[in-house]
Amino acid sequence: MTLLVEGKRFEFAMKDDADINGEVLNKCDGRIRWSRQMDSLLSLVGYCVGLGNLWRFPYFCNRNGGGAFLIPYLVCLVLIGLPLFFLELSIGQFSGSGAMHVWSICPLLKGLGFVMSTASFICSFYFNLIIAWVLYYLAMSFYPVLPWTTCSNWWNTPACATWESDTTRDNLTVSRSVSVSSYVSARRLNVSTSAAEEFWQYSTLRVSAGLHDMGGIQWHLALALFVAWFIIFLCLIKGVKSVGKVVYVTAPLPYILLTIILIRAAMLPGSAQGIIYYVSPDFSRLADLQVWVEAMLQMFYSLGVTWGGLHTIASYNRFSNNCYRDAVIITFLSEGTSFYAGFAIFSVLGFMAESKGVHISEVIQAGPGLGFVVYPEALALLPVPQLWAVIFFIMLLTVGIDSQFGTTETTVTAIVDTFPNKLQRRRGLVTACLCGFSYISGLVLVTRGGIYVFMLIDRYVATFSLLVVGILECVIIGWIYGAGRFSADIQMMLGRRPPVFMKLMWCFVSPVLMAICFILTLVQYQAPTYGDYEYPTYGVAIGLFIGLVSMVPVPVCMIKELVKTKGSFVERVGTCLRPDSSWGPISRKHRAEYSKPVEESSWKNFRIYKW
Repeated sequence: MTLLVEGKRFEFAMKDDADINGEVLNKCDGRIRWSRQMDSLLSLVGYCVGLGNLWRFPYFCNRNGGGAFLIPYLVCLVLIGLPLFFLELSIGQFSGSGAMHVWSICPLLKGLGFVMSTASFICSFYFNLIIAWVLYYLAMSFYPVLPWTTCSNWWNTPACATWESDTTRDNLTVSRSVSVSSYVSARRLNVSTSAAEEFWQYSTLRVSAGLHDMGGIQWHLALALFVAWFIIFLCLIKGVKSVGKVVYVTAPLPYILLTIILIRAAMLPGSAQGIIYYVSPDFSRLADLQVWVEAMLQMFYSLGVTWGGLHTIASYNRFSNNCYRDAVIITFLSEGTSFYAGFAIFSVLGFMAESKGVHISEVIQAGPGLGFVVYPEALALLPVPQLWAVIFFIMLLTVGIDSQFGTTETTVTAIVDTFPNKLQRRRGLVTACLCGFSYISGLVLVTRGGIYVFMLIDRYVATFSLLVVGILECVIIGWIYGAGRFSADIQMMLGRRPPVFMKLMWCFVSPVLMAICFILTLVQYQAPTYGDYEYPTYGVAIGLFIGLVSMVPVPVCMIKELVKTKGSFVERVGTCLRPDSSWGPISRKHRAEYSKPVEESSWKNFRIYKW
């Protein structure tokens, strides 16, 4: 509710829903709410549409059968992604709790909240380094000559070779009088490296020989990382109130810039071949289980399920918001963005392949290599390259910041919700402390060996723990709490029960498919690499520790709950599987009407209540 007192506007956070002249108002409970529902919707768009849509999806699509990869991807999206997305939005909106406290629905597995919050913190801790890289490249894009287009810089090696676009002739020449054929042969034999790659490795990262040689802090990246965290702090200083305003710019802007890049790329020679290569299906790959595993993992990475961000964003919604509609819209919009971005990226890659006289597969890279080597090299071949570089890196910046909002806010909300009476009015201070701590901790990533730590975190933080979280979410809602009982909760919010399809997915299909994926991931495990560098045994051990440390709170909290509960062991387990007294609808009006049919969700028979 908003009041005007002496010309000043005061907004009050609300709790109870009541219809007044067709508008939904709440009674104050001290929790911040989205000013408009569009704020929430755009925040979800920004959270889900991230860098994974721009450089991970096109790479995996190409590697796993081109257009045929869309089949397993859509299957995983419908059978796992959408049900989990809707489940997390529903439980967050119903309880009005973030990831840390939403699992009071099942005290025995309350540790899942710590898992999600820890995973989000680790993600935000290393993900902001990408934003720092983007800021550094954005600053370099304003130079009269793009520094990744020349070989006369202090970081270049004798093996450096560059391509220069000759706009008066429809051909390309190589600096240092290297012929086209010798350049291509040299690249294939790894005798020479491109100027863009040397700028990435030796100027931006200043990479060391390996994990054993961390080197000193690279102050150009330390400054960029500070700016990145300062931007996040300014955007989150007032929680959802400030984010709700920022997303009106950061959410739609990437689509505008991506469309501009696509239109320009489609005019380049070779762009059509790149698009054909992108969408050409290889249906024989569908028989490979690894293709289905990578489709599922990419879906997790892109949608952002099981990270806790969806619980957090939804917890600030009105109680009666149509979260089912939001889930359907955002799920397919996010993945549609992945597919759409592929056209722009492969148009440029097709142009590069034709310009260099190589097959398109030789210019495709995964991860940061696509965003910071291949794309800058391609943009340098366009007229007015500084303009296109600025547009591209502003797009990456807005996409990255949007995703960072959700992961960082998840951690802030977890801290504030743990001590609401003391910290609710000090949210800005909590945000400042978290950003400051994350920056100081992140300095290890801006050392000369920081890229090796970054790749370890990127490889392990989302590989095992998030699949386990997804499985446990389905078990809790589908079998312990009861899919029918949860459907009744949704009916309390939306006025109707969810489709039977959703309950079937929660109870049977989604957890089984995720369990299969988890087993295959373990069976087909391979040690990580970075280029030609193979991680030593202790490096793999560090990666496994990073991946598993977030799962430690699950057994710890389980033991804690069983110890403090009275009765025999069987009685303790039964008590810990029932929601505690804090669980229920956030709306005071509906909480008064809310009853817990405990006998219908008994842990002994795991019956599904009132389908």
